Amino acid sequence: MTLPTPPMIKGLPLLGSLLEWRRDHLTLFQRAYREHGPVFAVRLGPQRGALLIGPEYHDFYFREVDGRLSVPELYKFVVPMFGDVMMAATDTARRRRHVALLQSAFQGRRLERYSQVMAAEVDAWLDGLGTSGAFDLWNTLEPVVMRIAASALMGPEIRARIDQFRPLLVDLARGMEFILPPNLPLPRFVRRDRARRQLTAMLRPVIEQRRRHPDRHEDFLQILVDDPGLGAEGDDVQVGMALCTIFTGYITTAAQACWTLALLLRHRDYLDSILALPEGPARDARLSWAFKEALRLRPVMGFYARNNAVDIDLDGYRLPRGWMTMLCPGVAHRLPEIFTDPDRYDPERFAPDRAEDRRHPHALIGFSGGFYRCPGQAFGTNEVLMLLGGLLSRYELDPLPVDPPADLDLGVTRPRSPTLVRYRRRD
Repeated sequence: MTLPTPPMIKGLPLLGSLLEWRRDHLTLFQRAYREHGPVFAVRLGPQRGALLIGPEYHDFYFREVDGRLSVPELYKFVVPMFGDVMMAATDTARRRRHVALLQSAFQGRRLERYSQVMAAEVDAWLDGLGTSGAFDLWNTLEPVVMRIAASALMGPEIRARIDQFRPLLVDLARGMEFILPPNLPLPRFVRRDRARRQLTAMLRPVIEQRRRHPDRHEDFLQILVDDPGLGAEGDDVQVGMALCTIFTGYITTAAQACWTLALLLRHRDYLDSILALPEGPARDARLSWAFKEALRLRPVMGFYARNNAVDIDLDGYRLPRGWMTMLCPGVAHRLPEIFTDPDRYDPERFAPDRAEDRRHPHALIGFSGGFYRCPGQAFGTNEVLMLLGGLLSRYELDPLPVDPPADLDLGVTRPRSPTLVRYRRRD
């Protein structure tokens, strides 16, 4: 007997839920979860996907990656941006080798060195803020995070040209497209391809110089240059790996830093509880709980998706071959059986005596999970805590009057501009 497919979200002919998904996928999936439960289906133009909501399904999803759930088909959209590298690499062994190299680049002594670079960039930014003023949340924190990423990962050559590098990377981001064919003659695709060519032209001489003088640098770019496997694959792969890493690392970190600060400024009682403590481990711990709560309530990744390599029978439903299987952190992070009073801002749920995120290994999936869990999790977390910790120590910030609306135009969920933050230097 053939099992039924999951109940489908009602949508338009041919397009399905594509237009609503583009406007606000979180509201779409929240409504579908209330109507259909933890397994339902969505049509996004020519593609269909099954949404799985809940930690037990997260286990299945992460366990089956590179098995019944295939990775590269869903990452074809990044090939024009970065090439056939990382998650888009069609050969499983090669893809895993790329990811493993990335994992090794964010551990131990290397992570300590990155932290020193972060501290220098944060101090330089804070030194330039003056005694008082106002800044736009995204348009201020995003460039700071980009400068940190360029300094720590790409080295002084790219950091010195950040005013050229950053707008090209933004053009690359705006050309990201999950549904439409990536080779359509759309203006944003034309700008994306031009940006890729110019970024490649910027990076290739740096890579060649690094090969001639391998002992001068210890940053991430040098790791790529020194790796013999990548060297055998050629310059295009090294360039693609470098661009993919700095892009995914900087844009997600910038968005999560913005949400963390926005939520703190909307909940002054908790912010005051941080500032009441002297600088040190106790204050850092409370700030880290605020970061986790932002990751729970405002995850910057709207969904994760894999391609069904075969028909999959799951809990009375058939997930057909060729469909996507998808997770939605924004819905899963608000399940009352995992998180107490889930719609309430409550960073103390992550305190050791409560530790609600430890009720299940995959309760919190803001950094994904399994083998392909974000390799730069520790890097990004440390960066946000250092950035916001320094800002809160030096400046008093006014509350935000309203919650910032979300913007999805760069492939991540970030606060929409303008969101003004007013500040005054502390005595």
